[in-house]
Amino acid sequence: MNLPNGWYKADEEESSRLKKELNIEIIPGHFLHGKNVKVVAHRDGATDDILCKHVEENDLYTVVHLTWRMQPEINVDHPTIEMHGSFHEFVEWWKDKGKALK
Repeated sequence: MNLPNGWYKADEEESSRLKKELNIEIIPGHFLHGKNVKVVAHRDGATDDILCKHVEENDLYTVVHLTWRMQPEINVDHPTIEMHGSFHEFVEWWKDKGKALK
C-alpha cells in the first residue's frame, strides 16, 4: 500500500491504540458500529485522522476523525467519517483535502 504524502502506516502498537479509542467512541447507530475494521494508517502529526481497512472487504476503506474524548460519543455523527470508499478514492480524496490544508 503506497500511502499519499502526509499519511503513515500504523505499526501494530499504534494500530491497537488507535483502534481501542475508535471502539470507545463508537456508539450503536454509528456508521462503523459492528463493522470489523483495522487501523492501517494515520495522518502525520494528527492521530485523530485514521485510515481504517474493512477486514471483510477487498478494497474498502474509511477515514475517521477521532475526537479523543476517551469515552463513548453522545451522538452517531461522531467520530466523523471523512471518506468512505476504495483505496484509490482515498488517495483522490486526500489530493483534494491536502490542497485545502496547505
